[in-house]
Amino acid sequence: MILHIDFNSYFATVEQQANPRLRGKPVGVTGGDRMQRTVLGAASVEAKKYGVKTGMQIWEARQLCPQIILVQGDSDKYLEVTKRFIGILKAYSPYLEVFSIDECFLEGTVKIAKEIKKRIKTEIGEYITCSIGISYNKLMAKLAGSLQKPDGLVVIPDEHSAMQILDKIELDEICGIGSRIQARLNKMGIFNFKQLRQVPLEMLLFHFKSYGKFLYDASRGIDHSQIVPFYEKEEVKSVGHRHTINHDTNNPQEIKQILLKLCEMVAMRLRSKNLVAKTIYSTFRVEQIRHLSQQTTISYTNDGLEIFQAAWGIFNCLWNREKIRMIGVSVSNLKPQTPYTLNFFKNEIINQVLDKVNNEFGNFTLQRAVLLNSTSIKRKPNPYLSDRRFKL
Repeated sequence: MILHIDFNSYFATVEQQANPRLRGKPVGVTGGDRMQRTVLGAASVEAKKYGVKTGMQIWEARQLCPQIILVQGDSDKYLEVTKRFIGILKAYSPYLEVFSIDECFLEGTVKIAKEIKKRIKTEIGEYITCSIGISYNKLMAKLAGSLQKPDGLVVIPDEHSAMQILDKIELDEICGIGSRIQARLNKMGIFNFKQLRQVPLEMLLFHFKSYGKFLYDASRGIDHSQIVPFYEKEEVKSVGHRHTINHDTNNPQEIKQILLKLCEMVAMRLRSKNLVAKTIYSTFRVEQIRHLSQQTTISYTNDGLEIFQAAWGIFNCLWNREKIRMIGVSVSNLKPQTPYTLNFFKNEIINQVLDKVNNEFGNFTLQRAVLLNSTSIKRKPNPYLSDRRFKL
């Protein structure tokens, strides 16, 4: 049997556990250091009763729940709690898949599930709860975990039970069927899993290509995917940051500082994993809610200034001096770093010093002079561990 452990309103309950004054009150966790022009990274159980949802704009949340308490997100705090509960899960089986910062799959039993719930309360915090789904495969375990929240424990023992439950839920309640897929199925006259099971596999393959096989199997409670321990997963294929500015701006100096800061953050993450990148991707959003983006290739690097020069070149080619509200940069085409030639030795020494100081005292304690008095940027709460997986 497979357990799916899913923490309830994770970022919000971690904040409520850390600050008892927030308990029992509607809480919304925002994106890092920003309290405006952003979305909620999480909503507490109390906030959800008002219709507030994760991913909702701040102004929308306040309309639904004027008394909502906004708390700045803290990725390091959430990661630390994740490390603690993963430490608990490791004690039961090496077959542990970290699906996201607050979700895991684990081989186990009902007895183990009850023990995990008890240990989370005693070893992590009495205000932090999880819902656990138990079933014969990952897809049905995840479905079981979603059926009773918060603090639920549901078992789907076999395919017969699975199909009985599937016939009572909406199509998009299964992981892997989003709103777009649901809309396409609706256009075909398919509105539930009972109708989906009546569609021949050949027709699903015709309309959805290889994804049609997933729809065919999911409607029958079939899932052959295996638990993949997090230490066996592939490393990330890209590293990036974006920042939504708290006002629209077309000030080149301000934009340049923000982009350089983002590039330095990307470079530091590359160096922490001993990686270099070749492809640079820059994107921004103008005030008319229109995205512009482009990529270029350079020599392999993990130096923030070199990444910035490529990203700024892209930005200048696309920008027409319009006011922008968001800018981002990401790098891909990654490979392990090899020893630098003597020509780059000086930059390598400078970067080592930067990383050592900033790791100990906080990002941008030591920085380029051009960034003095620049906009403060912090990493945002991220539900997917991505490149931080190695820290677990």
